[in-house]
Amino acid sequence: MIHSEKAYGKINLAMNILGRRPDGYHEVDTVYQSVSLHDDILFEASQTFRLTCSRNDLVCDETNLAYKAYTALLPFCDGPRPLHIHIDKHIPVAAGLAGGSADCAAVLRGLNRLWKLGLSPDTLRKIGRALGADVPFCINGGIARAGGIGEILVPLAPLPQWQVIILHPPVSVHTDKAYVLFDKASGLAGTDVGEMTAAVASKSFTRVCDAMSNTFETLIMPHVPAVGECMNLLRRRGLRPLMTGSGPTVFALVPSDTDGEELAAAIENETKTTEVILTTLQ
Repeated sequence: MIHSEKAYGKINLAMNILGRRPDGYHEVDTVYQSVSLHDDILFEASQTFRLTCSRNDLVCDETNLAYKAYTALLPFCDGPRPLHIHIDKHIPVAAGLAGGSADCAAVLRGLNRLWKLGLSPDTLRKIGRALGADVPFCINGGIARAGGIGEILVPLAPLPQWQVIILHPPVSVHTDKAYVLFDKASGLAGTDVGEMTAAVASKSFTRVCDAMSNTFETLIMPHVPAVGECMNLLRRRGLRPLMTGSGPTVFALVPSDTDGEELAAAIENETKTTEVILTTLQ
């Protein structure tokens, strides 16, 4: 019998980097928002443990966060638990959408349920925190303001299920390299995450769009021209684009008077290399 768990991606509606900590991590202030774009994590009985993925280019060894999640829950079991975990991948890789963290969180949730471990969401978040900064948010999803390295979460009232158009260019940006750029930079303008929190509370589409900002943008754009190209594709259609996380993915909220499917099709006709995804806030 195959069991499944959905692994929802995320966008950052606002993101401010506060500085580097003595332990090497960076303090952030951000607003996470789940989107309906997701991977499917499948669990099936097996004679030995196996981790597989629908994408051949995704490494499925012990460095994979889903593999680490499986290993992290074994101490809570009363014996070996061989299992086949398969990742049906839909979230782009190394894109700023927390695909790996979402898979990790889904494995933690799914095995907690499948193995009847009875671990609380708080315990799962603590386990997830040791695996990745975005994992605690991905355990619950929704919308939250996050501090620390991303693990201090304050849930916010949900926004309407607005459509979101996501543009993922054929390049990768690894978060650790993006933080190196931050450490070398000076005089960066900060992001007012408090204004985004107030905008979310108002549920005003215009106010949320106006409050969107990401400190990483000015760091990444000079090194990854595709980010600016994606932004221009959206700006020409009257949208307010933002890079999510450390990029290179760019997104925009779609106004209610705009046909999202027509918009996505028009952009797909204009670009031959960028992946265009229409999704919704989750």
